[in-house]
Amino acid sequence: MSEPWRRLPALSLKQIQYFVTLAQLRSFTTTAHRLAISQPALSSALRQIESVLGSKLVNRTAQAVTLTEQGLAILPYAERLLNIAHNTFEDMQQIMAQGGDGTLRIGLVPSVSTLLFPAVPALLATRFPGLRVEFHDLTNDRLLVELQKGAIDFGLGSLDSSVPDSIEVFPLLEDPFVVVMRKDDPLAESHHLPWRHLSRRPIALFLKGNINRLVNSLIESHRLTLDIAYQVEFQETLYGLVRSRLALAILPQLYTSTLNDDELTVVYLQQPELTRTIAMMRTISPLRSPLTEQCFQYLLQAFRNQIKTVDD
Repeated sequence: MSEPWRRLPALSLKQIQYFVTLAQLRSFTTTAHRLAISQPALSSALRQIESVLGSKLVNRTAQAVTLTEQGLAILPYAERLLNIAHNTFEDMQQIMAQGGDGTLRIGLVPSVSTLLFPAVPALLATRFPGLRVEFHDLTNDRLLVELQKGAIDFGLGSLDSSVPDSIEVFPLLEDPFVVVMRKDDPLAESHHLPWRHLSRRPIALFLKGNINRLVNSLIESHRLTLDIAYQVEFQETLYGLVRSRLALAILPQLYTSTLNDDELTVVYLQQPELTRTIAMMRTISPLRSPLTEQCFQYLLQAFRNQIKTVDD
């Protein structure tokens, strides 16, 4: 921590709140109403921010409110500052009202939940009994956004080229891609299957996000010919297409860890092997408190011990 007496710029958290709210709503009228202030007060606060930072942040016309290049550049930092302030004030209020050590906010992608539950809540309750823990279920892309905004303390997700340099990553395991098919499918006789054997079969894949990017990157780099016939939002839709004999579903193995279906089976894909890296992630900037850092290091070691035990 820097010296607490270090001089601060002449900006308040409320002024930061006004800017972030305006950036999201893109309307002075709506923003002023939402914040329960007058439009002149909102305009004055915005001018103060621009004066202190030395640059125009917002373009305002009769038709629209847009952010300048500088406004867009500082918005993630303003959002992070505001989220950390909100979370910290909530922690202080909780400690004053109920005792304890505040709140730890952990983000996770749904497919890694088997790594967390039920062991992690029990571990944290034993090691940090005064700590309240929140688990935020997010897509991988949203997880990265929430980390950068400071809405969560750290996360458990998947790595690809979309992870920004501002995020620090701690790899845990490689999650191989598999194909889910009916047990009576002729291809189900093998435990491992080359990608080229799927070339004449309709394929179902998640519509967007980390998994879609990884599969399409492999298809492009290895010049594979696959018929991506279905792109869907939800895992159960993938399974439904497979049960209906309409497609084979491609997804990482961790997604299938809770698959309990007498009609379906899982076959590992190879030649080439494709995996996604599961990692703990946090922003490079310091975490909110020493206790948050202790929790991060404790869970990191616990995950690595758990994975090592499974591998052995």
